[in-house]
Amino acid sequence: MNNEIDIIINKINSLLLKNSLPAEQRCILVGCILLSLTINNESGVNEIIANCNKILDEKIICEYKRNIVLKEVIKINKINNNSNLIADLFIILNENLMLFKGRDVIGLIYNKFMRTISSDQKVGLVLTPTHITELFCDLVDLNKNDVVFDPCCGTGGFLISSLHHTNNCVGFELRNDMFALATIQMLLLHNDSIYHGSCFDENLKDIIKKEKPTVSFLNPPYQSGNTEEQLEFIENSLECLVKGGRCVAICQMSTALNTKGLKVKERMLKKHTLKAVLSMPNDLFHPVGVVTVILIFEAHKPHDSSIKSFFGYFKDDGFEKRKNKGRVDVKNQWQDIKQKWLNTYRNKESIAGLSVTKEVTYKDEWVAEAYMETDYSKLTEEDFIKTIKEYVAFDFLYGKDK
Repeated sequence: MNNEIDIIINKINSLLLKNSLPAEQRCILVGCILLSLTINNESGVNEIIANCNKILDEKIICEYKRNIVLKEVIKINKINNNSNLIADLFIILNENLMLFKGRDVIGLIYNKFMRTISSDQKVGLVLTPTHITELFCDLVDLNKNDVVFDPCCGTGGFLISSLHHTNNCVGFELRNDMFALATIQMLLLHNDSIYHGSCFDENLKDIIKKEKPTVSFLNPPYQSGNTEEQLEFIENSLECLVKGGRCVAICQMSTALNTKGLKVKERMLKKHTLKAVLSMPNDLFHPVGVVTVILIFEAHKPHDSSIKSFFGYFKDDGFEKRKNKGRVDVKNQWQDIKQKWLNTYRNKESIAGLSVTKEVTYKDEWVAEAYMETDYSKLTEEDFIKTIKEYVAFDFLYGKDK
């Protein structure tokens, strides 16, 4: 089935390459056509907006949310009213979906299509890789009783992965285009749980607290020099969780260093426990050059600096960069690597070159690199050169004089 889906996506992308629509608008357009086809595969282009409106209405989406999504759809429709793009996309999707003979794959097609779009460095749409959104679920042993909250859900990647484990998912998104994308994605998966607005809005926070979320997953907005803001997103999420809730966030490396955001870290550790920090592959978000870490907290349990936190040096996930495909698990190593990471984390093992445990306070660095032992027996000249390059890049981005 994956090959069949790839063929459909390749046909869609071939059409879109001839068009200059921004990535977000391409995704909304394709999503709306798919949404329309879920209720009537005999309708034509002119009925797409009407069908979307009908679905949004039937799914009991409030008028305010419905209007935001429809404005994005209408905006794209007006841009393309002198072209055959929409008609051609409609024909391709309609004809090819019929080949699946009723199998519910529309949501899968859409999610895979969006990730194909995001792998192109020219489009500027950056999504958290699927294997990482799935890793988040494993790190907290997500189960059917959990309520998952994403305060800045973007296109809904974390929520989509969470739906494999629980139906209780809620997301907030401020940007209109991202909100429309997330809403369409969730509707294609038979779920409506996205709120429009800022996660710092007290009214929205009251709504999510009533849901009693047990888990928060997030990838806060990255900007140059916004280390403190990223930490505040995590702090805000922790406040919304029930006692003992688990919060997992992927942020820029600067959030784990001891040079910025110390006031926020001090506040956080007075109320919450830092369980672990995992250093991620340097090119995880290729083609965007950002070095990231995953931070794991336990909510409403003050941090005890006499108890060791876990630090993983998880720099090799087995993925390799491929032209026009982004990072790919070419050698099928990810599942074995992930299991090793999870076992090491769950057992709090200290393994040379991979992990270490350490007592830390808000003043300390929260990265494995600061405390980990090196297994020199496995070092090669290539490793030395790679490390020097990584250090130069790291120093340029996060040097103390920045």
